[in-house]
Amino acid sequence: MHLKVNRFIKWLILTVIAIVTLVIVALTVSPWPSAYLVSRLFSGPVVIQDTTSYDVAKQHVIIQKNILYPSSQSKNTLDVYTPKGMSKPTTLVIWVHGGGYVGGDKSGVQEFATRLVNDTHVAFISINYQTAPAAIYPSQVKQLNDAVLFLKKDARLRERYNFKQTILGGDSAGAQIALQYAAVQTNSQYAKSLGMARVLHVNQLRATVSYCGPLDLQQIRHEKSASIMMKWFINTVAWSELGTQKWQSSTALQQASLVQHVNKAFPPTYITDGNIYSFQSQGMAFANRLRELDVSVESRFFNAQSEKVSHEYQFNYKTKIAQQTYIETRNFVNRFK
Repeated sequence: MHLKVNRFIKWLILTVIAIVTLVIVALTVSPWPSAYLVSRLFSGPVVIQDTTSYDVAKQHVIIQKNILYPSSQSKNTLDVYTPKGMSKPTTLVIWVHGGGYVGGDKSGVQEFATRLVNDTHVAFISINYQTAPAAIYPSQVKQLNDAVLFLKKDARLRERYNFKQTILGGDSAGAQIALQYAAVQTNSQYAKSLGMARVLHVNQLRATVSYCGPLDLQQIRHEKSASIMMKWFINTVAWSELGTQKWQSSTALQQASLVQHVNKAFPPTYITDGNIYSFQSQGMAFANRLRELDVSVESRFFNAQSEKVSHEYQFNYKTKIAQQTYIETRNFVNRFK
């Protein structure tokens, strides 16, 4: 009996070692396992935070979901939010969802989109796109271009939306994608480096909005977080999106770092970020660069010594800081629509 117990224990130990070894190998030879785990962080159901405001707003907004747009990539659908009783072409807000480049969904901004459309009478387009590592950089910004081309070419949509008044925005990774697309539209040399043609005229692009966006990605090369989980997260996202385990020296990392690619033609921008597990230093660098270029910037950042504000804080409308950021965003959109 004692011999059988010893054999079982040895077998159990060997099995555990084998499993751990397989997991370590899987995590070090491919970004897919880690990317899957990260994507699950963004896969929860949509939870309305301020039900009172949302219930009022949704009575005045029409939502069309899962409209297919032509693209060589999958997840090529978008949702359209328009104010009821719209009698003339209206300003268009095109929004790119977050999710660390590996997850997320357009439905995540349903509350925000519904309230903004009701309060400002703009049209709001929330797009889906193929995430990494199934599609690597710069696939997402090019897929955003596919969506914009669809919106411009569809005869029914052209009659409803005023493309001379377009606002681009996004949250988290989506903010980087949206503002990179804005940089492409306003910088011909940058567009050429990405092999993209400019679709929106400089005068058509009225403004951009960045919620917690990693806008100076090259900073992550020098991140020295004490958190093992944060290091794992950054490595997973960068490897998945940039397509190489040696992403620190990738030319794509430099190209996707927007601070060095914006010019005086970049549109007025509203930018905010939290200071805990987020990209505030990147957002501040981007805002400072725009100010150097005399581009109009409205920003909201937070002093870590006075308050701790987490990533994507702006959608938690139960908090006063999120409510204030929404008010600032609403006023900003009204000013440039």
